[in-house]
Amino acid sequence: MSMRLVLSHYLESLRERNELDALLPELLVAMGHSVHSRPQIGVAQGGVDVLSSFPARGADKEAFLFIIKFGSVGREDLYTGKQAIEPSVREACTEYVRTRLPQTLRNGKKRLVLLTNGVVKQEAQSGFASLTAEVAEKPGCTLELWGSDQLAPLIEAHLFDESLLLKAGKDQLRRAIATLDDSDASIRRFMQFVDSAMTDTESSQAGKLAARKRRFLKRCATAVVGWSVFASWAKTESNLKPSVDGGEYLVLRLWAEAIKHEFIEDKTFRERFDVVKILLRNALHRYFEKVEPQLLDPRMMLSYRDEWVLYNRLLLEELGRIGLFLLLTPKTDENSVLRTKIQQLLVKLLNAHPGCRLPAMDGQSIDLSLVLTALMSEEDWTGVSNWVTNIANRMYIAVKSKRYIPVDTDLLEDAIAAHASSDDVGPFFRTSSLVPMLATVASMADDEKALAVLRNELHPLIRNVTLERWFPKAELEVLAADKQSVQSLGISRALSELKPSCAEEASASIHLPQGAASANEFRCMQLGHEALIAISARLFRHPLPTWYIERFRRVSR
Repeated sequence: MSMRLVLSHYLESLRERNELDALLPELLVAMGHSVHSRPQIGVAQGGVDVLSSFPARGADKEAFLFIIKFGSVGREDLYTGKQAIEPSVREACTEYVRTRLPQTLRNGKKRLVLLTNGVVKQEAQSGFASLTAEVAEKPGCTLELWGSDQLAPLIEAHLFDESLLLKAGKDQLRRAIATLDDSDASIRRFMQFVDSAMTDTESSQAGKLAARKRRFLKRCATAVVGWSVFASWAKTESNLKPSVDGGEYLVLRLWAEAIKHEFIEDKTFRERFDVVKILLRNALHRYFEKVEPQLLDPRMMLSYRDEWVLYNRLLLEELGRIGLFLLLTPKTDENSVLRTKIQQLLVKLLNAHPGCRLPAMDGQSIDLSLVLTALMSEEDWTGVSNWVTNIANRMYIAVKSKRYIPVDTDLLEDAIAAHASSDDVGPFFRTSSLVPMLATVASMADDEKALAVLRNELHPLIRNVTLERWFPKAELEVLAADKQSVQSLGISRALSELKPSCAEEASASIHLPQGAASANEFRCMQLGHEALIAISARLFRHPLPTWYIERFRRVSR
């Protein structure tokens, strides 16, 4: 499978905002352009979607004025409709050049570029040629076409060139695409691609700051475009899960690399990182639109995973992903309808599958914490209280009957064995992070009744079980780049008791042991990207920090 063929297929698939127009600035930066403006929805842009400049011979820079069109260009696309090309071109070479073009670019050549992921159809070729000749009559202006035949070689040359991305990286991307029928293998291959793309082949301190920044941004662009290509093929193969998980890993790796190379507060990186987060939210949206009918059908889910432990694991994984989707979606007026829709899906799924209310493995408390924190973010205090109490009651019954206890080894084989056994499964149950997590959530929701169930009914039955609460170190934020063990990046603290009131339990929950990091020590918390903590917890399987849950604490009544 040639890379150019892969790229051509990817370009043809781009049909929406935040796809083709998100790709262009990444490509331009990799080509050495300075990008001056990016596409903005609802803002009059004088016919120009993207403006960039490129050093030319002499003192003046060339200005590139891009007009973006989705799909192939026919005669109607040239002349009619709100998105007609001819009026945009005329406006760009007159009003925009005269009044909007920065003064520093007015003396140089002005190259108007019609950018499309298709071609100019035969019926429109004569019209486009006439328009090109007309633009050429304007002083210093030209009009040219960048279609799919031009874009694929440019992407291959500037984003997937051998000097930046070694052959191994290209091979990993191809293999990730080729193995999309095996989600786990495909995700693993894609992560290897991201690792290859983000590895600087030169010393991280080599060269001047501007050169290091260019290399860093180009590596970021390569990884982002690689993910876009991967996601496009995943859609074609009707398996969106690898692209969603791959997007989560990409976001964490980009952030970790920006911290390591000290570009975390760079304006260009921050703007592009915001776009990647939007792309990830869009990918999650497409994923759940596709799988929602299957998820809400218990019979279909049971036919797919008939063993209770496997069914339980699949449900909690999807619930955790929905919780993450809600936490990743900003709480703004623009997103209010979407957030309500996500919350409703979460509640529907919890109600449709009572079996997910008690995890088979203790590590699934991570997924439940994402669910409960997401409900807290929507101030659904009734829902939070009901679920905490219901999970605690089910665990109480499990302990009393010595069955279905969440195994602390987090091994699928142990969970299946414990579920199938009629004997005491106590040896699988020596520690619990689930009970402390539920106590933290109950205390942050100010639910004295739910906390009382955990403290007075459940805890007396499990006195021989160590209750464990985990606190991260600051190094957790660069885990995606440093590849350390998650266990080495946090501190566990055993609890001797659950506190007699929500206020005291909440205080105990966020009291940091020596060596643990506070929320203020994480750059993502300082710079408005708090949801990265939730992504890290879901993907790398570490507990959600108590100080993250505290962000959604109920205001005292």
